Amino acid sequence: MSSMKPLTRLDVLRREIEAIQIYRWEESERLGHDIGRNAAAQQWIRKNAKSFREYWEKRLQEQEEGRS
Repeated sequence: MSSMKPLTRLDVLRREIEAIQIYRWEESERLGHDIGRNAAAQQWIRKNAKSFREYWEKRLQEQEEGRS
């Protein structure tokens, strides 16, 4: 049995927020100015949200089935 804490949906939401913050920083650096939270979130969601959520939904499902 693993001693790791089970992954929760809140953990996944935190990872998604962190990914958006990283995206904001990287895009702002690339463009030479702060693109802002709203623009970063909208762009990240349009470009990355579907694959991000599919990946983490699969991980959560595997965990619930005891295959993690």
